[in-house]
Amino acid sequence: MKLAHYAFGEENRDNGTIVIVHGLFGQARNWTAIARRLAEKYHVVTADLRNHGRSDWDMEMTYPAMAADLAELIRDVSDKPVHLVGHSMGGKASMVLSLSADAGLVADLVVVDIAPVSYDHDYSGYISAMRGVDFTAVSRRAEVEDALSSGVSDKGVRQFLAQNVTTDKDSGVMSWQVNIDAMAEHLGDIIGWPEGDLTAAQYDGDVLFISGANSHYVDPKDRTHIKSLFPKAAFTSIKGAGHWVHAEKPDAVLLTLSAFLKR
Repeated sequence: MKLAHYAFGEENRDNGTIVIVHGLFGQARNWTAIARRLAEKYHVVTADLRNHGRSDWDMEMTYPAMAADLAELIRDVSDKPVHLVGHSMGGKASMVLSLSADAGLVADLVVVDIAPVSYDHDYSGYISAMRGVDFTAVSRRAEVEDALSSGVSDKGVRQFLAQNVTTDKDSGVMSWQVNIDAMAEHLGDIIGWPEGDLTAAQYDGDVLFISGANSHYVDPKDRTHIKSLFPKAAFTSIKGAGHWVHAEKPDAVLLTLSAFLKR
């Protein structure tokens, strides 16, 4: 699948190309501010994963499928291995790519607030709330946020989910830009980890795991497992940040990324 993407900075930079991918319910544009800063020294590409943003929809929503999409994108945007950065679901897709037969496309890897493990998070409440929005009764994004409030108590999460609303230019009718049906069908895959689908035992490149200090997605007890897959893995945390590290502490994430990339 061809992924919709945005490019920043000049191509063929000596420092190479950075490809950045978002998490579940996210979009490429969530990384725009950081991408623009990185583009002062790198060619940067931010991508919408399948069933998100401007990318096409497909009912298959597994990590091997997403990793294959990323491999195709990387071949399209760079003739050399890229610096790959992935947050949450995008981080898992990036890790699966680095553990596949296409690992040579990845020069090094940054994984933001996720680990190569299965979680017990339940996003079905979010999906039910999104399915419950009556778009014939709303005309503004704020009204969508209000409609989500019956199933999503956190205002920040409602605002984040409502970013996935698009408006038809001709009719003015709003709708979801994300494929909720595919996500609902593959929630188990999304919160899981496809151990049996990995074709490589290890990725031997440099890897940095960036976590939010207030997040629990990367548990220290999982570091032995992480090191078994990524022997050169290093770990750091951003103070005052939760799971959406790049949105909460963009300057700290930018400094951390820059230090890793220019090592």
